[in-house]
Amino acid sequence: MPDRRILVADNAESFDVLRAALTSDFVLHRVDTVDQARRALADPTSLVICGCHFDEGRMYDLLRHLKATPGLKHLPFVAVRCVEGELLDDALYESVKIAVRALGGNSFVDLLRWQRRWGAVEASHRLTQLLETLAAAPTADSGV
Repeated sequence: MPDRRILVADNAESFDVLRAALTSDFVLHRVDTVDQARRALADPTSLVICGCHFDEGRMYDLLRHLKATPGLKHLPFVAVRCVEGELLDDALYESVKIAVRALGGNSFVDLLRWQRRWGAVEASHRLTQLLETLAAAPTADSGV
């Protein structure tokens, strides 16, 4: 099911959290580096999810590559934070969200924040719905 494939650019721990949170039939393919992501994007992909600390902070490099590459720039891009670390304060949360959007990304999801705010079940539902919406209409604007 190539049109249900999500490229997840993140570490193994975050990938496991993300996989557990999703309640859909997406096929998840994880990569560790920007180079691996570039190679993986040769296969049909519905959207890209990238962790904030992917490949030693190269999330924005992957996003810029995606949006600058013909044939890939239509792919939705969602930045995520899935595991504990420093809790993002409101200003930092907003700055990541703004930067992702300014570079052409669709959304930034702080899954931990969502889980604290709405509980694990509702956070999973919201994340799944966001990804379903973006995969169904790649030019959709998530507003998140």
